[in-house]
Amino acid sequence: MYASERGVELTEQRALQLWTWLSDPAHPESALVALDEEGDVSGFVHFHAFPRPLLGETGVFVDAIHAGDESVAQELFNAVREAAAAQGASVIRWTQADGETLPPVLADAGGEASSSAYFELQTAAQPA
Repeated sequence: MYASERGVELTEQRALQLWTWLSDPAHPESALVALDEEGDVSGFVHFHAFPRPLLGETGVFVDAIHAGDESVAQELFNAVREAAAAQGASVIRWTQADGETLPPVLADAGGEASSSAYFELQTAAQPA
């Protein structure tokens, strides 16, 4: 559902690649999953640490956060804040695409719009 809402086809190969990253302790991508009372997934967040070379610091980047219930999203984001603090991260970042509505938990987090713009250049090696 999350991928299709963003116009991305979640193929078996893509899902396996993400699972491989998440299963590898040496890979920077992390995930937290919330379960409901029946043990079903009620939300998730993907995030990773990144270096801030000019400042000699690290940050945490939220790649995706998805939950049907706002309280679940808040718990997941709080867990990311705890992980960032444990890693000594000085900032948590996320992006908002043009026309995209941020999940309320991110919109309400007290963040400020960055003065940076992000650009993308597609390479010859396109992921599957």
